[in-house]
Amino acid sequence: MRKEKQTPMDKRKLVLMSGPWTEWLDQFHAVSPCVEAVVAHTPEDLLREIVNAEIVYGRLPREPFLKARKLRWVQSIGVGFETMRYPEMIESDVIITNTAGAFDAAMAEHALALILGFTRGIAAHDRTRSERKWDPFQSPISQIEGKTACVLGLGSIGRNIASRLSALGVQVIAVDAQVTTPPKGVARVVTAEGMRHALAEADIVVVAFPLTSRTRGIVNAACFDRMKETAFLVNIARGPIVNEADLIGALQAGKIAGAGLDVFEEEPLPESSPLWDMPNVLITPHLAGYSPEGRLNIQQIFCENLRRYIAGEPLLNTVDKRLGYLVQKG
Repeated sequence: MRKEKQTPMDKRKLVLMSGPWTEWLDQFHAVSPCVEAVVAHTPEDLLREIVNAEIVYGRLPREPFLKARKLRWVQSIGVGFETMRYPEMIESDVIITNTAGAFDAAMAEHALALILGFTRGIAAHDRTRSERKWDPFQSPISQIEGKTACVLGLGSIGRNIASRLSALGVQVIAVDAQVTTPPKGVARVVTAEGMRHALAEADIVVVAFPLTSRTRGIVNAACFDRMKETAFLVNIARGPIVNEADLIGALQAGKIAGAGLDVFEEEPLPESSPLWDMPNVLITPHLAGYSPEGRLNIQQIFCENLRRYIAGEPLLNTVDKRLGYLVQKG
């Protein structure tokens, strides 16, 4: 972090981009009397307030970033920060931190909900509830104990998904570019080069990669060709990681059994998308990370980082702007 000649009581301007976190102004001011927090409700507000701001809470677009004169730190509102990876930001000495850890439980539970909703036939039976239809055998049902899952990405979310699956008796293979030692709950880790072989073993595939230039479209037709016809794909990460046209084609051709999707290439999912009408597809509207507990977690992460910033201490969850993610150890 750059050091400037500042006294402990110098005002540090924090700009909050519009969102539910604007309700937390009192908590942010309580961190230190030198915090001067303002809310940018509109893009025009942001362009005006960013000029002399040191800190921004939100995903900062390029245009206001170019107006900033004192900016030193941006706290992303989530784990992903791909919209801030424009050249000027990457080349700058502005620090980006994310909220890794805040949404782990909610996202892992959501991934499990999508998996179990499919394997236990819950979604299929609920669709016929209005018809008063009582047919225990209208949808294939299976258990996940004894199955194999392939988790794509071993960030904090991927690790939480893996540990929960393992606790339910699922063997977990993970794919990760930087983790080499399998963490608890993971039987083995392979690199991207071994991904298609791992997919061929899997009954369940869970996408938990960050979205980068390397992962965009990485789950594609070649992957679906390797997967079992009985396999189920879950994506709670980012929509563009999965080639949606290839996924639709694989589902229509019966190359995989189904998919549980919380994220999509275009959001909201267009009304014309065939995914809406596919009986073997479960859809939720990008809500996997939402929970009151998660909101409290991000508030606490930011307040701790704000305290550290004022004190000149290293910040939590500082990401690698060039790689596009928080570097994991192991």
